[in-house]
Amino acid sequence: MTTPVTHLPGDPAQSPFAGHRVCEIAGLALASGATGPRFEDTIWDLNDLAGKPVQLSGTVLIWDFTSITHPRWQWVARELLLALLAPGHDQVAALPLAHRRALHPITCGNRLDFLTRWFNWLSEQGVTDLGDVTQLHCDRFLQHERERGLADSTILAAAVVIKDVARYGDLFTTDRYPDAFVPWNGKSLAEVSGYQRSGENVTQPVPPEILHPALQAALHVVDTVAPHLAVLIEQRRSGKQQPQTAASTRPDEVATYLARRIAAAEALPQADGHRVAARLKNGWRNTDPLLRLAFGDMAHDLGVEFSRSVVERHRNLLEDAVAQLGIAPAIARDAALIERADGQGRVPWTLPLTPMRLHYLRNHVFNACLMVTAAISGMRSGELMEITASSPLPPRELAADLFRFALGSTRIKGEQFGGVDDEWVVIEAAHRAVKLAARLAGTKPGESVFGRFTFTSRFNTFRNWVNSSEGIRLGFAAIPDGRITAPMLRRTLSLELAHRPNGLFAAKLHLKHISVATTEGYAARPGGSQARFRAETVIEERKHRENLTVAAFRDYQAGAMPTGPGARSLISTFDHVDAQLRKDQAAQPTVVASDRHVEMLLKKLANALHIQAANYCWFADPRKALCLRLAGTPDATQPLAGLCDAARCPQATFHQHHRDVWASNARTTKTFLGNPRIPAGEKLRLTAEHERARQVVDAIDANSTRDNRP
Repeated sequence: MTTPVTHLPGDPAQSPFAGHRVCEIAGLALASGATGPRFEDTIWDLNDLAGKPVQLSGTVLIWDFTSITHPRWQWVARELLLALLAPGHDQVAALPLAHRRALHPITCGNRLDFLTRWFNWLSEQGVTDLGDVTQLHCDRFLQHERERGLADSTILAAAVVIKDVARYGDLFTTDRYPDAFVPWNGKSLAEVSGYQRSGENVTQPVPPEILHPALQAALHVVDTVAPHLAVLIEQRRSGKQQPQTAASTRPDEVATYLARRIAAAEALPQADGHRVAARLKNGWRNTDPLLRLAFGDMAHDLGVEFSRSVVERHRNLLEDAVAQLGIAPAIARDAALIERADGQGRVPWTLPLTPMRLHYLRNHVFNACLMVTAAISGMRSGELMEITASSPLPPRELAADLFRFALGSTRIKGEQFGGVDDEWVVIEAAHRAVKLAARLAGTKPGESVFGRFTFTSRFNTFRNWVNSSEGIRLGFAAIPDGRITAPMLRRTLSLELAHRPNGLFAAKLHLKHISVATTEGYAARPGGSQARFRAETVIEERKHRENLTVAAFRDYQAGAMPTGPGARSLISTFDHVDAQLRKDQAAQPTVVASDRHVEMLLKKLANALHIQAANYCWFADPRKALCLRLAGTPDATQPLAGLCDAARCPQATFHQHHRDVWASNARTTKTFLGNPRIPAGEKLRLTAEHERARQVVDAIDANSTRDNRP
């Protein structure tokens, strides 16, 4: 059995970690050929760890202990950090209050930040020995942190570090808290910091007035512009030549090239603005006719190198050609036509480009691919960054012309360092966006497609382009100001799935397909990221059903009765709940029935609610479901939305917000009935459908305009 070290602080050589390499003790794998830092090093660079996530910048894994002003406390910090990384070490495992699971290196890096602030604050207060630390010091430090405007969750993290120094005190060889001193002894960290986990997801969804035009523009770019741009970029990559030396350039080569351009009446290529500015700094005159000529493009075509001396040697030929042909952007002069996003005609997929403008366009289209992938896959930023050129897996054909698409990635959050391979079942649009992004970036197998990114910055750049003259030319609606993050997009998708069939995704991306994809991903990998996303969606779906049920009950209380075949049964249930509320209020007249109280009484009913586009389906008894009887599956546990005949199903009800759907159907069928070319049989069917829609609208209007309570 091992025991804690018993020597007195002050001898670093006595440390159980002395002379060892950090990664060996912590059991962290290193890249091939790397050795990693030694424990005694004052700076630990852990960037050679194998499987380092793409989202980590180079500085995150560089731990600088010299930032701690007191030399002995630098040693304490190293011992504490390594103990947190290696809980299985003999000396660490013997500590009764030590953590029993290894902390993630990123978490340890954050602990070092707080530890540095804590130790340096003590130094500023004149404390030179941890044995002099008291509870007053701990309280004053947290107050100091609060005065900096830090959130309660950050205060909690600071308190954790202060307590860790006490938990691991027997391990330290240079300094430690007084014996038996436990900061905030008897109090929980929640009490100390004031931080209470609500359990609610506080991430807000993207406002629809921002999401709608942004997603519409991104989808249009991926569908129409990106394929043309990818082909152009690949052609330019494959067509690059190595220029010859200037000495080998002969006048007849340049003359032949220029004569060919003149014969074709083809304008000479235009240089980018930054190259023009550089020439002006190097002594070119602003009136020089060759100032804006793109010699690089000409060198690409000729296979020569246009140095200043070569330009002067051929100046007369070049100036004559410029005078005859003019100068214009040379790339994509004959761009194919595509449909505008607003449907108002066809335009070239791009205007002619210079090399730099091509680079900018590539970035904008690349950002559109990222926007589409993030918005309709529900992947976290870390998972998006781990997508490689090999991530779009071959489609699986489930039936004739029915395919399932998947993206391979790495699950980072909540996993050991390096993450765990995972797979996301997605719809085709996300699969196609990733493949196009890989082509645009020229990503090699195994390399990250999107790289490390800040989504908000990428989106702002994309929005500026959509709102520019080029976006107007392509028919995009303007995207209003407002912040968007990747978590907000994930939250939005979760809510849209939960609130189906309403919302943007239902109309724009065929929500049924997204819902099926996420469900398949959940079923295929029960422990994967998609399962967690699905769990979030289920929670939101339950909340939404409860809210809709309560809203229907409040309408009932206000006299707006539901209609439809299932209305009598629903009203009977509402009568029972209303009677219970009256009974409770009679027993406690000072208590007002809250929505939460109503939710509890209606919980069972809410669990049976299934939301359809034109009605509510109260799927309480599968034997009564018309869709199951029509399909011959009376034992099914879910209704079949595709076979829903709400006007005849005994479990369907109509409410005020369903009116527009039925009114639209009535107008449409009336229009068709007025067409003399409609066959007699079809006219008979449309007449019945029109009459049914009109009756539903009349019933909704009747029950919403007068008090119909029993």
